[in-house]
This record gives sequence, C-alpha cells and structure tokens, in this order.
Amino acid sequence: MVCGAPGHPGTGEIYYTLTNNSSRKLEPTGTQMALDAANPRTYTDVTGAGTTTAPGNINGHIIRISEVAGESAATTFNWDVYLFGAQSDADATKINLSALTADQDFSSPDGLWFSQNTGLCWIQTDDGAYTDVSNCMMLVGVPGKAGDGVKTTLNYTKGDGSPVVISTFVGKKPTADTLRRFLVGPVDCELTGCTETPDGKTVFANVQHPGETLRAVADIADPSKYLSHWPANAGYGAGGATTARPRSATVAITKNDGGRIGT
Repeated sequence: MVCGAPGHPGTGEIYYTLTNNSSRKLEPTGTQMALDAANPRTYTDVTGAGTTTAPGNINGHIIRISEVAGESAATTFNWDVYLFGAQSDADATKINLSALTADQDFSSPDGLWFSQNTGLCWIQTDDGAYTDVSNCMMLVGVPGKAGDGVKTTLNYTKGDGSPVVISTFVGKKPTADTLRRFLVGPVDCELTGCTETPDGKTVFANVQHPGETLRAVADIADPSKYLSHWPANAGYGAGGATTARPRSATVAITKNDGGRIGT
C-alpha cells in the first residue's frame, strides 16, 4: 500500500511510503506479485505468539525519486529505497537491508512529512507486524539524496531449486545521528498526521484510535477490558487509568529549552 508522498523542501525529491504488502511473493499465483527492484523482499515473520506469518513484504519500505538534473520538466528520474523497515535482529542480507539498530528499527511506514524549518523527515507507522515488540511510533531522520547508498543484490531459491536474483538500490545506511525513534504511541494506536508551528518550536502529531481492538464484542460496554485507556493512564482525561475509554487526541511537543524541534 502506497501512502505518504511528500517532497523534500530542499532537494525536491519525492518520498513514497510503501506500508507493507502481503501479496509480494517469490512464486506468485493469481493476483499476487513477483519481486522486482523496487519491491525486492519477501520473507516470513514470527509473531509474539510464536506463529509464523506467510511470506511477503511485511515491514514495508520508503522509496524516493529524484528527477534528472532536478528539473520539474524531466521525463526520467533516479530512485532508491531510503529505508527498509525491519526488526534490528532480522537477516541483514534479505530483510534488514538498512542495518537498523534496536534504537531505530520500525515497521510499516505510513505517514511521512518534512519540516519546512529543519528539513528533517518525520516518519509515522501504522503497524500490525512489529506491535508484538513495540507500539506504533514516530521517527525523525536526516535524509540524504537518492543514490547516496549502494546497489544491493538479493539471492533467492525457488521451490524447484532455480535461483532468483534481484538487484535493488539501498540508500545510505542510517546512523544514530541520522535516524532516531522520536516517540512511541500508546497500545493499539496509529501515529498519523504531523505539522509544526511556523517557528518550528512545536510539533503536532495525532494519536489515532488507541485501544480500538476488543478481545470480544461483548466487552464493548466494559472499558476495563480495553487494551488501552490512554490518555487517562497517562495522567490526563476523565476516569481512572483502568476504567476510562481510550480517546484519540492530538499531541503538542515542545523542547524544554524552547528551541526548534530536532535541533
């Protein structure tokens, strides 16, 4: 699923979030899709319950494109994958191609926005794969440019033993200084929507549908059975931490020193 597609305010490059794709297969059938350079991964994931999911592009990735010579009238463009979502301990040759660490790994990028003040890239997740480890989150990155990484080759083997070789373009691997997890949302939420004040000193983000999943339909009238009670269990809102209904909300974030966010 393609979601966010904003442009970098400095380079003009366009970023596309490909949240995930369960139909991307090594040996596709029916409406399933084969691997290609822009969609090079298919793999399984072990859930918190110990079950193994069907292969696919489970954690998603972010593609960026750059028009040749930076011309808006260009008819061709260059591209690479800015970041591949993955767990930090996943196979570095097939899955964690961006070499994410435990401090910055993520899954299912969805919302993406660039600060006009700092040029920083804000990434928000809408995830169902990595939530056995962490909740949906918002990361902040210092983006480079398309082509700043290396060409990478992935080798697969079909069921009949024949090889499949896929070459792709992976952006420069992030460091602790160029990609960080900025915040983690409450249980069962989605982080979505991001903007800032004109001076860049306050960033706003939406916490959408926290605790929306019910263990059973019969529990809808019993808030104590909800998976989250946010924001009541964060010290805000009406009701106790275990009895209040969860509420969507917009969060305003400022720095203790009053400076621009991300500096």
